Amino acid sequence: MNEPNEPEKTGLDALLAALAVLPEYDAPLVPIFAVLEGERPLTLRAIRRHSAVLQACTADVREQTFAVNRMIVSCQQIPPIPLPCLPLGF
Repeated sequence: MNEPNEPEKTGLDALLAALAVLPEYDAPLVPIFAVLEGERPLTLRAIRRHSAVLQACTADVREQTFAVNRMIVSCQQIPPIPLPCLPLGF
């Protein structure tokens, strides 16, 4: 419950608060590019040699995908509010 002098918090406030505490995006494919950039032409042997990095990055991408999906589901539960600068139905 809000204090008497405190404005009522909206769904947008909740979204902004949730986004503010998220860690900075860390591109999960950077390690792959780092190990494979010197491999020209890219051979199956080079891919097999770096399979541990590829598997670790795959796990990171999967975790980030799940986190994004959780955020999407959370955002879909926020009730819509009209914005004064946009026409209805926009």
